[in-house]
Amino acid sequence: MMLDSSGGNFVGINKFFGLTRKLCDPPQLGYLLIMTTPIDSWIATIIGLGIALLLLIVVWIIRYFLEPVVYIEAVESLLTPTEQKFYEALDSAIDGRLVILAKVRVADLLNLSSKSQSARYRLFMSIACKHIDFVLAEVEDLHPVAAVELDDSSHQRADRRKRDELLNNLFERAEFPLLRFSTSTLYNPRKIEERVWEVISP
Repeated sequence: MMLDSSGGNFVGINKFFGLTRKLCDPPQLGYLLIMTTPIDSWIATIIGLGIALLLLIVVWIIRYFLEPVVYIEAVESLLTPTEQKFYEALDSAIDGRLVILAKVRVADLLNLSSKSQSARYRLFMSIACKHIDFVLAEVEDLHPVAAVELDDSSHQRADRRKRDELLNNLFERAEFPLLRFSTSTLYNPRKIEERVWEVISP
């Protein structure tokens, strides 16, 4: 075969098509697919992880910059104006003989015990977020002697009546005095004193 410029072209073309035929043969093609498939899977995995990470960053940025700001400040008083008025009458009635504690959790006043942990847990959860308006305790060691609830018009609601019934039952079972006073525009310290000492000094 003559090797001139045109012949050289034919030789190059033959080599190219020969290589192409080899690569396109089923055995050769399968080998290439086997070699490239793991690489493609890794690339897809890396891309997926990158997209997930990018989405997490975007969500964090949105929450950080767009989430409403919550302002926090200390309250001026533990008591509402209505409770403050009653507290002053109660304080006058007690006259320093007992300590008056406000907003005491029911769970801090009553100990719960049961052979059934689930039963105890259910009862605890029913009182965990409830509190008593006032608790009277001894001056020397803060031993609680009586609880005081101030009932306003909201106690006429069905949910409040249910709460009051629960507390009445629990304090009765614990044999712990629970006094209830209705809200009023004027309180008589003398009458409050009589009711308090009636239950703590039978």
